[in-house]
Amino acid sequence: MIVFTTDDEPFRGENEVVMYGTLDTIPNRKDTTYILHTDKFGTKDVLTWSPHVRNKLVIVTLKAPSLSKEAHELCVVDDKLKGKNKDDTFLLTKALLNWTDRKRILSVFLEQPIALLLWFLKGNVDDMEMWRRVAKVKYVLPQKYLKASLVFGITPSRKRVVWPKKEKKEKERPSMFKSTDQHWETIIANSISVANQVRTDGDVPKGMKRRKVAQHTWL
Repeated sequence: MIVFTTDDEPFRGENEVVMYGTLDTIPNRKDTTYILHTDKFGTKDVLTWSPHVRNKLVIVTLKAPSLSKEAHELCVVDDKLKGKNKDDTFLLTKALLNWTDRKRILSVFLEQPIALLLWFLKGNVDDMEMWRRVAKVKYVLPQKYLKASLVFGITPSRKRVVWPKKEKKEKERPSMFKSTDQHWETIIANSISVANQVRTDGDVPKGMKRRKVAQHTWL
């Protein structure tokens, strides 16, 4: 079976052969999955190699394949490749992190929003030197230099790409507390008098009840 997909992760396993650009190994072993990263695998290639495939030949690409009816019947095409791909930025992130052919990345680096791309990379790249290079060119040089620092400044690996987590919005600190007061929430939660003073000031943080709480005091 020949599979066209944008993501090879579901097909990865112990018995695999990974190739880039050219199919340099005959995909004829029943216990092996062959993975080829290329944007140039069309009808002729499908018809030529299909009789030799004994297990799976996975074609990893960002472009929808142009196939004849005969070739299409011999393949499985990922739904993401059948129409307009809405996950371009995520797929570009995978290319930046996984592909060894850096020039090929330039061919799929279209008009993705740089801010969104950096957000994706932030959750996947912890190379401080790379981020320092990005910081030096981000607001100083033309965008082509920033693109180059990403394409050629990231060391490719087989690291799994993850969606970045949304940062929790920090609660607004009542004005009666200093900016250095890190435990103001704990103080409010455990001191009725302080909580009531916050309510009196009218600077009540989100999630806190606005009605004052009765307080027992010694006469």
